[in-house]
Amino acid sequence: MTTRRLALPIGIAALAGACLLGLQLGQSAGWVQHGARPPWLPVLRWGALFVLSWTLMTGVMMVPTALPFLRAAERLAGGIAIVGTGVGFTLAWALVGMAIWSALWLSAPLTVAAWPGQMELIAGIMLLLAALYQLSPLAKTCQQACAQPFGILARHWHGRSTLIESLTAGLDYGMRCVGCCVPMIILMLLVGMSDVLWILALTAVMSVLKHPKHGARLRLPIAALLASGGIAIATGIWRLPLHPLRVLCAV
Repeated sequence: MTTRRLALPIGIAALAGACLLGLQLGQSAGWVQHGARPPWLPVLRWGALFVLSWTLMTGVMMVPTALPFLRAAERLAGGIAIVGTGVGFTLAWALVGMAIWSALWLSAPLTVAAWPGQMELIAGIMLLLAALYQLSPLAKTCQQACAQPFGILARHWHGRSTLIESLTAGLDYGMRCVGCCVPMIILMLLVGMSDVLWILALTAVMSVLKHPKHGARLRLPIAALLASGGIAIATGIWRLPLHPLRVLCAV
């Protein structure tokens, strides 16, 4: 096997190892396990650790779904393209982590004094919004783009700078990937970050959602499940621990 062919599996293995390290960092910080946020962590330090752990954890989940895109980049320009697209893809998810942390920090005064049932109501509303988003034109557009990754590469490729063009293609693909997987991100925030089984299940769902043939067929069933789950949680019919959400909101 040539060095070029070895680049993709070696890179994925290295990323997976780094992501597992990120999970350990997140657990040590207290945001992916049961318990309150450590009081000794300053705000910015906690934010940096959150973004780092979030980025590495989502890497574990999203690398399998991004394999067609990475393979297309490798066929186009080899190892340099893999590096560029990988960095751009990772940057997109890091930006999402920053946005989530900012929202948590800004909403902390509203959630710290939660009344009984408030977390369940918040979770239910989040799932209902996720269901509506799943049926939106934006979600459909992002799903179609993710199902045809070579089109994104072709849009950014002009033959001038392999690294820069692959970086912008990776960032574009990453943002469309985020747009495609918004409902799964919400589910991860509610129940997935402290449970490996949830992470594996959500990874499988996102992989199928990006499939060129089967992905579009899942949009309506996923929306129905999200809406049903949101109503069931908000009304108390379905009781979940919601540990990640409580930890993130310091409740």
